[in-house]
Amino acid sequence: MIRFALVFAALAAVPALFANDQKTEPAQATPKPDAAQPTTKPATSQPAAVPSADGLHPRVTLETTLGNIVLELDGEKAPISTKNFIDYVEAGFYNGTIFHRVMKTFMIQGGGFTPDMTEKKEGLRPPIKNEWQNGLKNVRGSIAMARTPVPDSATAQFFINVVDNAMLDQPRDGAAYAVFGKVVDGMDTVDKIKDIEVVESPKLPMGKVVPKEPIVIKSAKLTGPCDKAKLAARIEAGAKPAAPPAAASAGGQDQAVQEFIKKVEAETGKKVEKTASGLMYVILKEGTGPTPKRTDLVDVNYTGTFLDGRKFDSNLDTGRPFSFSLPGGVIQGWLEGVALMKVGEKRKFIIPPDLAYGAEGRLPTIPPNTTLVFDIELLKIRGPQ
Repeated sequence: MIRFALVFAALAAVPALFANDQKTEPAQATPKPDAAQPTTKPATSQPAAVPSADGLHPRVTLETTLGNIVLELDGEKAPISTKNFIDYVEAGFYNGTIFHRVMKTFMIQGGGFTPDMTEKKEGLRPPIKNEWQNGLKNVRGSIAMARTPVPDSATAQFFINVVDNAMLDQPRDGAAYAVFGKVVDGMDTVDKIKDIEVVESPKLPMGKVVPKEPIVIKSAKLTGPCDKAKLAARIEAGAKPAAPPAAASAGGQDQAVQEFIKKVEAETGKKVEKTASGLMYVILKEGTGPTPKRTDLVDVNYTGTFLDGRKFDSNLDTGRPFSFSLPGGVIQGWLEGVALMKVGEKRKFIIPPDLAYGAEGRLPTIPPNTTLVFDIELLKIRGPQ
């Protein structure tokens, strides 16, 4: 069995699997490429604007058998992914590889297989940190990293979005998909690739997604200024934990939590309960269905806020339930808390830092040592993962 990395996408509300170089069992059926019908913008080639001279936005030209694609990488917002991609380019790793997965209403993926559909493993580097919270979005023409269900597992494979794929900006298994650049010239080539005839392949058993005639990346070359010292500095700066805000200091945080608890109890008329681990909750709506097992996949609605009421995340903004597995993939406070709920139940959870993102936080959105508040409604139990 080939090990696949997973790039999940809401195609007809079913996750789609993207091949990569890691082995895992697909948890759900792969949809057919034409299962979703997002609106595709007209195929146009974007004018190549003047390259930035700051050295943080290097350009790479992919020479393919259908034409050239010029990429501009964003080393300012995604320095780790940019350096990783440049390292592979300069090592010649991508030369002779193919676009092995093509979904005309979704994306084109490459960087991991040879024309005979052999997975390329020689020259692979260690996985990199996922930079999905850098503000860049999975819109048409953007390039992002493919990965396994483990957030920090991307290596060489990448994909280019051929439509706006906002669902890839939503975290799944603890993270979304990290965009690190865009096509600045050659979208006409990208569109030629997406419209190519695709067939099934026994070496990539995911339906008709493999181009009938191999689309080869003949070469990948650095064609714009790249300041590696600046990239290294950006990476080092991002690796240093930011100083906690005043409200997140030990005393201030404790006081803010106590004040929030009093506010919740006054508003709901219920006492906030606390588990042995320190997880706090109050039941907002009773559930009448079953309680999930620790092995189950579940669907929930959720909204995450800070103690001061500022919202930082919600699946309600997407109009789709959020699915995750109780064996893992989300913060510990979720895993413990949802396992206590019944279907139809809604709870407000107050999750201390050690059950959330701890001393490192989830920058730039979640500061270090931050208590988080989640309103979670358990919608459905899908069964064992």
